[in-house]
Amino acid sequence: MKKIVNVSVDISRIGWFNIDVGYYNNMTSRGDKNKMASSKIVPLYQSMLNDLIRQIESGELVENAKLPSEQKLGEKYDVSRITVRRALAELENKDYIYKKQGQGSFVKNKEDIDLGIHYLDVRKAIENMNAVPEIRLEAFKLIVDGSESDVRKVMEINSDVYLYYLRYMVYADHRPVFHEQVYLPFERFPRIFNSEIVNNDLMPFLVKKYGLKASFFSHTQPALITKSNRKEFDLNVGDPMIYMQTRGIEEKEIIYYRKAAVVGNLIMYIVG
Repeated sequence: MKKIVNVSVDISRIGWFNIDVGYYNNMTSRGDKNKMASSKIVPLYQSMLNDLIRQIESGELVENAKLPSEQKLGEKYDVSRITVRRALAELENKDYIYKKQGQGSFVKNKEDIDLGIHYLDVRKAIENMNAVPEIRLEAFKLIVDGSESDVRKVMEINSDVYLYYLRYMVYADHRPVFHEQVYLPFERFPRIFNSEIVNNDLMPFLVKKYGLKASFFSHTQPALITKSNRKEFDLNVGDPMIYMQTRGIEEKEIIYYRKAAVVGNLIMYIVG
């Protein structure tokens, strides 16, 4: 049995932590449902699908860009035309592409997509302020050592469950107004790539790639800016802020948990 050296991995630095190739060899003997056995093989169409999604979410394939032909895709990924068509059908089903008869497949505009769920759209709230939103991913890692016990208690999961940790700062006209920390179970959202989320809204990505169909419940608590966070928001001690906790529940399981701080005029647009 090999000794585990790293207990959390900064995925933002390497794009993806390849947990299913035996890095944690001893995890395969634990028997918990969260592990991924090193012998697990990703189906050919799924591998192709994941790569095309990564290209679309990262902006390598821009909106309305035409995808290569079925023949070229088959040659690139070394798969049959049947496999290519299956992957393209799933991309269309997930609202990543649309087809034009006789012309091929094209990347769909994000504005044309109906997510089908209700959630706090911070970008839209900032736009309603007549400000320009900007989202910056500050941290992205996979927690594998059972830490974050308070979060696990809220999410009703044990210490064996691997958790993604994502930290974002959202700006309105270059001023920080929304700071959030998001926790996601690895088992529900396997293989999130850094390039897919670094400049994108998280929720639409989770809905499209993973079929998220959760109901969200938030609790807010008024607070004031303190010495410890005044520099973070470039505000004065005593300025108003609110803390927000959000749980996303899907099939009676908490599969999304967010802790956030909101400041400035955005408070009125979120709390209303």
